Amino acid sequence: MTGTKSIEEVPKERLRPVDWSGFTDFGGEVEVFAPRNESDIRSVVRYCRSQNKKLRVVGLRTSWNALWYSPDVMMSANHLTAIKEIDPRNHTVTCEPGITLEELHKALWEKGLALPTAPAPGWVTLGGALSTGSHGSGPPSISSSMIGCRLVTGDGEVIEIGGNDERLDAVRLSLGMLGVMSMVTLRVVDTFYVKLSQTRIPTSDWKRFLAEGEMSYLLWFAHTDSSLMARVDIIPNPARKPVPCGPPPPETNSVEFIAKYIRGVNEVANIHPWTFPARSRYIKDVLFPEGEVTGPVHEVLMSFQAIGPIAGAEWAVPVPRFAAAMADLEKEMANGLYLPAPVWLKKVKSDTAWLSAADEDCVQCGIYHNVNPGTPWHVRDMVSRVERLMLRHRGRPHLGKLIYFSPAELKSLFPNWPKFDSLRRKLDPAGVFWTDRMEERFGS
Repeated sequence: MTGTKSIEEVPKERLRPVDWSGFTDFGGEVEVFAPRNESDIRSVVRYCRSQNKKLRVVGLRTSWNALWYSPDVMMSANHLTAIKEIDPRNHTVTCEPGITLEELHKALWEKGLALPTAPAPGWVTLGGALSTGSHGSGPPSISSSMIGCRLVTGDGEVIEIGGNDERLDAVRLSLGMLGVMSMVTLRVVDTFYVKLSQTRIPTSDWKRFLAEGEMSYLLWFAHTDSSLMARVDIIPNPARKPVPCGPPPPETNSVEFIAKYIRGVNEVANIHPWTFPARSRYIKDVLFPEGEVTGPVHEVLMSFQAIGPIAGAEWAVPVPRFAAAMADLEKEMANGLYLPAPVWLKKVKSDTAWLSAADEDCVQCGIYHNVNPGTPWHVRDMVSRVERLMLRHRGRPHLGKLIYFSPAELKSLFPNWPKFDSLRRKLDPAGVFWTDRMEERFGS
């Protein structure tokens, strides 16, 4: 596609500028451009540059820090969902970035293929997952799977990036600061199955998940002395569908049941944080029994359904430093820090993206809080307090989640920021994608 439309020809739609959990809500409804193809994207970018307006791409708004927001112009990815090609022989897929991971999982599975890793929620968009460096446990982030893309830069031109082009490592995790991806190509793998075994262990044995199972993770029930180790092993085709973990009867294992009866517990805990220890014990016993699941990787590990709206943050801490970081977290809890359960610990391999949170093997530590009336103050207090601790241990934040670091502190954690920013200025010399919110986060 070489031509562009007039801006009046680009479709529009309306949306509420609020993240999926309701934690960040700008109120009302706004009109956004809803491009159907690359030509539409170019028209919107050129319009914004000519009018000196700021532009952000908005997907499903799963990021609580709301860097997707622009008061000038926003562009929806809702209609950029086409799969151009799935190539089983070369193990690649080429598609538009607005497709959800759930849709991509299904399409790949039909061809005997799978993503090597992906974040647990399947309802996020591919573009959002790539540009924030989202991940599962074990392999590097999903952004490492991207081997090429078409990028509409700040002047409305299209460049293709792939192969040995070092700019690929900049685009892989760029928060949309370098341009708008109109098409992406990912490296995929043959279909594989996993066995997930959930076992209670003393929290003092937390390092087990680093050594056992290819994609294992740990759910640490803060304010208790135990954790749930989720050992994940890659296995041959088990020739059977996934089965639920543990003994609870079916009616108590549904999302609807859990949401109904846990909501009240969460609301009490938000008002009286000192009840968090009891909440942790209750949730551990009721919702996280020991047991085993086997099945296709995307059905077992990449189909998470939230019990209710949550908000939080994650930090990648180098493995050698994490024992000290965890010890400091326990000290903070002894001094009145209440952490909702569970704290999610994942092992993450290093990757080469310039803004990667993990440029060496890390433990990814995620803390979350249910979003209920009166919650935002608790969430901000929890994240702000833990991130001060993480800064001492060089814990890099997940850029798609909540961040309260100052720009100087944030940039000090990412040694490749200067060369990333230099490339940003080349690809977007007029600062079309550099909004006030971006400047608040990264500095002028």
